[in-house]
Amino acid sequence: MSTTLESLQTAVTEPLRAMSRRLTAHVLERKLTQPSRGVPFVGDPDSMLYVAASALPYHTSGYTTRTHEVVRALAAAGGRVHPLTRPGYPGDRVDRLTDVAGSETQVSEVRYLHANAPFNNRPVLMYALQAAPVIARVAMQHRVSVIHAASNHVNALPALLAARQLGIPFQYEMRGLWELTRISRMPEYEGRQAFVQGLQLEGLVARHADKLFVISAQLGRFARNRWGIAGERMHLLPNCVDPERFTPSAPEEIDVDTIGYAGSLIGYEGLDTLIDAVGRLRGEGSTVRVEIVGEGEARPALEAQVRSLGLSAQIRFLGRTSPEQARTTLGRCALVCIPRKPFKVCEIVPPIKLVEALAMGKPVIVPDLPVFRDEMGPRPAGWFFKAGDAVDLARVIDVALSDRAALAAFRGQAREYAATQRRWREFVMNALPMSQGEGLNGRHGH
Repeated sequence: MSTTLESLQTAVTEPLRAMSRRLTAHVLERKLTQPSRGVPFVGDPDSMLYVAASALPYHTSGYTTRTHEVVRALAAAGGRVHPLTRPGYPGDRVDRLTDVAGSETQVSEVRYLHANAPFNNRPVLMYALQAAPVIARVAMQHRVSVIHAASNHVNALPALLAARQLGIPFQYEMRGLWELTRISRMPEYEGRQAFVQGLQLEGLVARHADKLFVISAQLGRFARNRWGIAGERMHLLPNCVDPERFTPSAPEEIDVDTIGYAGSLIGYEGLDTLIDAVGRLRGEGSTVRVEIVGEGEARPALEAQVRSLGLSAQIRFLGRTSPEQARTTLGRCALVCIPRKPFKVCEIVPPIKLVEALAMGKPVIVPDLPVFRDEMGPRPAGWFFKAGDAVDLARVIDVALSDRAALAAFRGQAREYAATQRRWREFVMNALPMSQGEGLNGRHGH
C-alpha cells in the first residue's frame, strides 16, 4: 500500500518539479543575460568578497577547513579578503556546533562576516533572488572589486546575481558536486528532479562565471564533458597546505604497526572496508592497530562492526578533536589510510586530508581511483588498493607495514611532494583581484 502511495505521489509531484526546474533555470538565465543597469560599481582593486556555504567554528569538515585555508592564503598573497558566510548561515542549520553571537566571528586571524537572513528554507530561486541584494550590500560596504563564491550552486547563485547587479567580476570555486555525494548514500536520488536541477544549476553557475576554479583536473573534465566548459576558462585550485605549519614526527615517535584516519565518518569514506581488512589481518596473526579521529552518521554502525569482529582492542574511535590533537594522533601513526569507495564523487573530488597527511610526512594507502592517481603525482608516496575491496586492502596494508625501508623513504617523499607541488600560494594567485592566469591547459593543468 505504501509503495503504491509513493508511486502515486511521484507521478503527481515529479511533473510539477520538472516545471519548477524549467522555470527556475529560465528566470535565472534571463536575469544573468540582462545587461547591468547604470554605472558599474568601482571597488578597491585588491579587495574581494569570499562567499562560503559554511565555516568554522559552526561546522568542522573538509569544506570548512579548505575555506579557512584558502582565505588565509589569499590574504597572505596580498589580497584584502572579506569572507562572508551565505545569508542565513549558521542560523538556518540545525546541526551547527554552536550559535552565532553577532554579525561576525573571529577564528584565528580570519574574521567571518554573517548576514542573518534570508534562511535557506525556501525554493532555490526564491533564496537566490532574496539573498543577492544582501550580498551586494556587503560587497559595496567593503568596496570589493570581485565576488568569489565556493560550492555549491545554492551558495553561489545569489553571489553571482549580486556581482551582475554591481557590474563586477564573479568567480566560482567548484569543490565538488553535492548531487553526486547524495547518490552515494541514496542511489535512487539520481532519478529525481532535484538531482537533475542541481547539476543543471551547477552548470549554469559554471558557464556564467568570469573565472571557474576546480578542485581537481577530474572535476574539470566532468565540467567540460557535461556542460561544455572550455579548458582555457578553468583554473586548478587543488587542496594545498602551508607546509611550515605541519611538522613531521621523529622516527622514534612513530608506532610502526598503527594506521591513522582523521575525517568524517560517513558511508563513502569506506571505513567499513578498512575494518574488514583489519579483521582479515588479525586472523593471519597481525597486530595492526587503527586510530580513527572524527564523527559522522556512520559511527554507530562502524562501532558495531568492530565489536562483532572482536576488534575493540585494535581499533579505537577517538571522536571529534581539535585539529592540533588530530595531527598529534596521526603523527604517531606509521601511515594514513583513506579507504574511499568507488562512487563517482570519490573518483573526481579529493579530500583535503590527503595532502595534509603528505605534508606531515605520512605515507598513505589510498584507493586506485582517478583523482587519487592524479593527486599522488608521478612518484606516489604510498600504495594503492582496489577501491571497496577489503581483501586487497588487507594485502596492501600487510605489504606496507612489512616494508620498513619503503615507509622511511616515503616519509621524506611525501613531505617533499606537498611542500613543492601543493603550496597554497602557487595556486591562489589566479584568484586574486586583477589577476590574469592560464586555464587547465596552462601550467597548473593536468
